[in-house]
Amino acid sequence: MTGSNSRRSVLRSAVAVGGIALSATAVSAGGAAAVAADAGWVNVKDHGAKGDGTTDDTAALQAALDACRPGNVTVLPAGVYRTSAPLRIGPYVTLQGSHAGGEAQPGAQNPVVGIRPLPSFTGDAVVEVLDQQLGGYSVQANAQRIFSLSIDGSDLPRDGAEIDGIRATGQIQHLQLRDVHVRAVTGIGINTWYNFNATGGPQAPFCLHYDRVSVLWTGSHGIVLNNSTDSVFHDVYVLGVGGCGWWMSGAGNSSFTSCRAEWSSLHGFDIESVPGVIKMVACSTDRNGWHGMYVHAPDTTGVLLLSATNLTRDGKNNGAGGGGYAGLGVADSRCKVMADGLVVLTGRDDDGTGVASPQYGVRADNSAYVVVNSGHLQGVSSPWQNGTGNARFVKGTLVGTG
Repeated sequence: MTGSNSRRSVLRSAVAVGGIALSATAVSAGGAAAVAADAGWVNVKDHGAKGDGTTDDTAALQAALDACRPGNVTVLPAGVYRTSAPLRIGPYVTLQGSHAGGEAQPGAQNPVVGIRPLPSFTGDAVVEVLDQQLGGYSVQANAQRIFSLSIDGSDLPRDGAEIDGIRATGQIQHLQLRDVHVRAVTGIGINTWYNFNATGGPQAPFCLHYDRVSVLWTGSHGIVLNNSTDSVFHDVYVLGVGGCGWWMSGAGNSSFTSCRAEWSSLHGFDIESVPGVIKMVACSTDRNGWHGMYVHAPDTTGVLLLSATNLTRDGKNNGAGGGGYAGLGVADSRCKVMADGLVVLTGRDDDGTGVASPQYGVRADNSAYVVVNSGHLQGVSSPWQNGTGNARFVKGTLVGTG
């Protein structure tokens, strides 16, 4: 332990995340570089990256990632790195930026650090994570990590191809995103997708871990989860996207805490299937175009648990309100939907203009099991709308309305 502690002390004094910093004692340039290499850090500038906001750094960034051995870290010192093709992160490799953006108002300044694809960019995503088969790796493609990184697609042509911010494809386990910011890409902000030709049948990433992640103003959905079972999402925020805030199909046995969807063009959370149990705690929506949360899951054994969930002013419906939309909408669903401490509030735009929404607080149609045990519900037309064909639709005695 003494040796290990001593080693960490040396690294703290001699190395900084953004690059190499000389310690207070005299350390030669070669000695500092040796310490950084021993720490497992690969600085992209050592491979020719400029980070000047103009130079196409694609080849240099990919060279640094390719030189990074499993378990090590590719570091992007502060700067704006322009790219023209996808960057690929190999198994057990970390891509570490210097700072990530977060929530911002429309028209806000572009991030001053991070990756900004060029208008000429071609490819499916700014950053790609591929499974062993697609990437041609000698080991399983697991445990890739992206930390403290902004991806800014503001220069991508709005009438061009749909380009995702981050796309993970195939059998990938334990992908980690922490302090990651994706904005203004023309496709999906963060996407998980199938390798349809995988051995044994189609495979998609699972056991995901997203923490302090934000996605803003994408051309399509904010976050897509395909078969992303056994995952954990904390403080993940989606704002102003062109599709659904979250599109979820197969995220069973996963937990979501303090996750949000606001001002999406379509649903805030579109929950297509519920295999196993999905737990959503202290999640919220605000001013999404359609339902705040929309559940239409065919899984007969699935359970969706909502706790301390706040759904506000959804069903904006292009400013018209109405449309049959609700804070919580459930339709043609066979899974069990259970809520405690559910709050649905109506309201107008922030400046008090526009039409109040949603039309309903909770609405269910042709569904097997919807039970709200406690909370407070509002709806412009009705806080509680029992449509047709529901087998069990129960509002508990601890639910207030109006």
